[in-house]
Amino acid sequence: MKKILYLFCFSVALCASARAQNNTSNFYQDLLVTDEVIAAENEDMAIENARKMLNTKPKLLKLKDNKVVKRPNRAATKDTKAQYGSAPFGLIWGASTKEIENLGVTLTPTGEKDYMNNYSAKNLPNSLHDFRNVALTFGTNNSLWRIIAYGNFIQDDPEASGVMAMYRQYFKLLAQKYGKAQEFYTPNVINVDVTTTDSKGKPQTVTEQKEQPIGNPNFLSELQNGTAELYATFENGTIGAALGVNVDGNGQSYITIDYKNLKLMKERDNNTLNAL
Repeated sequence: MKKILYLFCFSVALCASARAQNNTSNFYQDLLVTDEVIAAENEDMAIENARKMLNTKPKLLKLKDNKVVKRPNRAATKDTKAQYGSAPFGLIWGASTKEIENLGVTLTPTGEKDYMNNYSAKNLPNSLHDFRNVALTFGTNNSLWRIIAYGNFIQDDPEASGVMAMYRQYFKLLAQKYGKAQEFYTPNVINVDVTTTDSKGKPQTVTEQKEQPIGNPNFLSELQNGTAELYATFENGTIGAALGVNVDGNGQSYITIDYKNLKLMKERDNNTLNAL
């Protein structure tokens, strides 16, 4: 009789457990627990969940469109800006990669060998439609010290008049902002046969070297093959900028603007000297 009673009680317990797994809303009713016990149990669960939340540090902030970004350290960014100042495209000189990403910028490593920690930057705070790409260099100290902007490709004419118009436009703007504008032009030199007369009045042909001017009928190809070079520099004591005219292998012209923070460069050199 006791064995039968034991089996019966064990079966009831199994049925109650199965019903609890299939329908949690009826779990307490199936076990004949009073409302007071249910309320007490719920209160204990709520306290435990609250304790877990308080003991967990919030590391991520979810935004719309299922994007997840790290919570920005605005104090660190503000201090960096106060120390080194604002950079082009709404960036901050001296900022780390994490601080730049906190501005909403997307960084993609470029793997450039000449510069350490070099990234292609998208979603800049202040972008310009004349540029197709902006690269940021943070160096070994993870501190933004160089920005280079690559202009849109131009299907240009042989005189390179399209890229020259953009070059002149940004020359004026950079000179206004940074000052100390200097233009450097290395012309293509060609040999030209010139007919003259000697001391006796007889005609003679001599070969002279002639520098080709900016915008000559072959200027685009000269820039492409490197026989001619044109760029300008600007500097205000803190920031140095170089504006260049370029032509790729397909004959497409474009400008580049290379910004460098002179203060950060000097600090880096001083740190190197102190380490020697």
